[in-house]
Order: sequence, then structure tokens, then C-alpha cells
Amino acid sequence: MKPLDPRLVRRSRTVRHYLLAGVALGILTALLVVTQAYAIAATVARLFDGRPVASVAALVGLCLGARAVVEWCHSIVATRAAGALKSELRCEILNDLVDPRRLGPAPRSSRVIVLLGRGLDAFDGYVGRYLPQTILATVVPVIVVIAVMSVDPLSAVIIGLSLPLSIVFMVLVGLATRDKLDRRWAALQRLGQHFANVLDGLVILKVFGRDQTAGLRAVGERHRKETIRSLRVAFLSSLVLELVATLSVALIAVSVGLRVVDDRMSLQDALTVLLLAPEAYLPIRRLGAMFHDSKQGVEAASEALDLLDHDRHTGHLKAPDPGTSTIRLHHVTVEFPGRTTPALHLADETIRPGEFVALAGPSGSGKSTLLDVLMSFLVPTSGHVTVGGIDLAEIDPDDWRRHIAWVPQIPGIIDGTVADNVRMSNVIATELDVARALADAGAADLSPTRRISETADDISAGERRRIAIARALLRVRVGGARLVLLDEPTAGLDATREATILTSLRALEVTVLVVAHRPETIAAADRVIQVETCELMPV
Repeated sequence: MKPLDPRLVRRSRTVRHYLLAGVALGILTALLVVTQAYAIAATVARLFDGRPVASVAALVGLCLGARAVVEWCHSIVATRAAGALKSELRCEILNDLVDPRRLGPAPRSSRVIVLLGRGLDAFDGYVGRYLPQTILATVVPVIVVIAVMSVDPLSAVIIGLSLPLSIVFMVLVGLATRDKLDRRWAALQRLGQHFANVLDGLVILKVFGRDQTAGLRAVGERHRKETIRSLRVAFLSSLVLELVATLSVALIAVSVGLRVVDDRMSLQDALTVLLLAPEAYLPIRRLGAMFHDSKQGVEAASEALDLLDHDRHTGHLKAPDPGTSTIRLHHVTVEFPGRTTPALHLADETIRPGEFVALAGPSGSGKSTLLDVLMSFLVPTSGHVTVGGIDLAEIDPDDWRRHIAWVPQIPGIIDGTVADNVRMSNVIATELDVARALADAGAADLSPTRRISETADDISAGERRRIAIARALLRVRVGGARLVLLDEPTAGLDATREATILTSLRALEVTVLVVAHRPETIAAADRVIQVETCELMPV
């Protein structure tokens, strides 16, 4: 496992600045460690010799104070870097989810909630503690070994041989810990998904008397057990590294002590080596103890970067007016990973300006997928769509969607009045415009001042659909949209309201493409494009 994902370094300026500051502070820390060891050894040696110690004692106090300041600066820099990185990733993920150039399906809401909440909070330990310790574990031992080499080459050799042994043990412990930490992260994700699913269906579960307390308790207990198991391994790993470091320092102490007794080594040099030897192992021991912080942080970083790493639109051309431009579909095929059949396969079709076209075909044949392609939510796997002779992939999707009024199968609702939901971005629409749009959508019985919630629990499915149709009508009349895409707009409506809506759509004098199953809607269209279910792909 890499301690730092290269994608994070390339993407985040905060991480790059922090790494540079961390290296500088790490080098300064190592130099202060060496200077302090020399000063303490000189102080003790002078006391034994009866020489004055004021100057070197002052240097010891100065080094201690400087180390405290450097460690404080390191903690401040790390804490601020962790906070800035969390904020940066959260903003980037949220912006990415609403980015008009984003391609591919939106991630599960529970996955995003877990990541933006507890997931990125792991950066406090990862960036705030583990990465600083990684820098210190890289810089301090090297400088300490060089300093010991200048005093006693034999001790430097012992340290140089035993340090890799500590690293080997740390890697072995990491391999043993990895699976347990993976299970803990998976348990946390399951807990978040289960809780989100319960919240989504809470009303239905309550109506049917289904108590979810036991289920939540079971998933939470599983997460607790995995957390305890990972902590147990983390504590044992610290013990292993402590044991290796203690034995190595003891070996150096025995070697140095025997040479001091034989008068083959001065007291000052011996004390310097004894003070520096533990400092060579200390950063690595602390690094091993913080391994679980690293694992959780790397998992969170990988999860965030996986959300951000996807295909995007590259088109930048100005969108032609779909009200006067012909839309051509050239052998459009859309395939999704893991599926044995294409989600959509359509031969050459043409949609002329001002036509009312119905998309008909069995469920699952790709009618809604075709609307997603025309909305630039998807790019065809093969074939292409042209608007006025320009490939849709080369058109700026944000500019293209300004010309479109879209009614999906499940229309979005915002918290506010019915009028607010009909207006949306068409803020210049008057109350008269809103009332007319509602009437033409078969929703004259809905008061524009009636308040509705974002969950749409206080309106019926038919009312929700009629509000969305009124929104599309208003977008054409006030917002200037010239292409209307509707996915089963009259499903669940009675014949009278359906006739009202179809009459209103016919009167718009713009290009209309509607996914239809009901015969009345198909009969109202100028012509029908038949979308057939795709055959199995050859293996």
C-alpha cells in the first residue's frame, strides 16, 4: 500500500505545499536531534572532567525549546493541511456531481454520504499524524546514522543493519493488518448504506410495522467488532516494533559500554551514540503505530479520487438551435460494463425541426437511455448524434441544455411553493405565466401558493408529474427552450388530463420527443420511432 496516492499529489495543491513544508520541518527536527545529543553528551562529559558547562547546558535548553517549537509548527501545519484537504475534496466532489460535463451514472447517495462524512474525517489522522511521521521516518534516521557514523562507525553499522529489520517487521505487520482494516472500512460502508436505505423507506416501513432497530443494531455491532479487531492488531504491531528497537539499542549499548570500560572510546562519544541510537528507531516505531491511520486515510483518498476520476465532455462548440436544426442519430449504440446486451441500439433516424416524435418499444429497450444521450448525460459507445451537422460530442453540454426542457420519469422537486417548482430558473416568469402553465399541464387544481417539501411526500405521483410538465411548458414559453424531451409524461394520469397535456405539447411549435407506452400519446405524435430490445451479444 502506498502511503500517499500519486493522484492526490497531482490534484491537490494543499498536499504539495504541505509535503514541502513537512520535509523542511523534518530536516530541521533531525538537525536539532543531533545537536541536542551532542550538547547533552558534552555537558555530562564536562561535569565528569570538572570543566564549566554553562555554554553547552544553554545549548541543550535551546535545542529542547527549538524542538518543541518545531513540533508545534509541524502539528499546526498538519492540522491545517488536513482541514484544507478535506474541505477541498468535499467541494470538488460536490461540484463534480453537478458538473454539466460529467459523464456516467451518479454514485450511490449512501456512498457519497459516508465518504463526505466519516470517510474524509480519516484525513485528520492520515494527513495530521501519519504523513508527518512518514516524513520524519524518512529524514531523521538518515541524518542520525550519518551523525553516528562520524562518531562511531561500528554503531552506525549496527543501526544501519537493524533499521531495515524494523521496516521488514512493519511491512509484515501491515500485511497482517490490511485485511482487518479492509473489513472495517467495508463494515462502515455497509452501515452507511443500510442506514440510508432505512431512511429512504422509513415511512413505508413504519406503515407496515417493520421495526429496523434490530437490523441497525446488528450492522453497528459488526462495525464495532471489526474496529476492535483492527485496534488489537495495531497494538500488537506496536509491541513488535518496540521489541525490535529495544533489542537493537541494547546491542549498541553493550558494544559502546565495553569499549568505554576498555578505554577505547571516550565518554562523550559513547553518550552521543547512546542518545542518538533510540532517535533513529523512534520515528519508525511511531510510524508503525500509526499504520491504521494511514490505511483509513488511503482508503478514503482512493474512494474520493475514484469518484472524481471519470470521463468528461470535451466539447466546446456553441450549440445550434434545435428548433431549426435537424437531429440525426447515426447507428447509436450504448453499452454498459457488466451487461451482455447493449442498453440501446438504434439504426439511422432523423428528427426534423418542429416534429412531435414518439419513442415506442418494450420496457428495457433503451428509450430512456436515448433521452440520456440527447441530454449529453451519456456518450454513445459507437455511432454518433449530430445537431445541424455538428457532432453532439463536440458541443458544450451546458450550452446545449439551455435549449432543452426535460421531464424525467421521476421529476425533481425543491422545497417551496408549487410556483417555485414550476419557475425553477425561469425567475422572470409572472404569476400569470405560472398559472397558464399549470392549467395547460392539467394541474389547474393545484394552487401556485401551496407549499411542498423536497421529498414530495405531500403530493401524489400524478401531481409531481404535472408540475414537471408545467415547468417544461414554462421553460419553452419563457426560457426559450426549443427541444422538449419527456419520459412517459402522461403515465398515471386520467384521459382528460392526458388530452390536455398532449394538446398543449402540440401547440408549442418546437421539437418534441416523448417516450410513450400509452396508445393515446403514440397516436398524437407526427410519427413513431420504434426502439427494439437488443439481442444477446456474441461471447
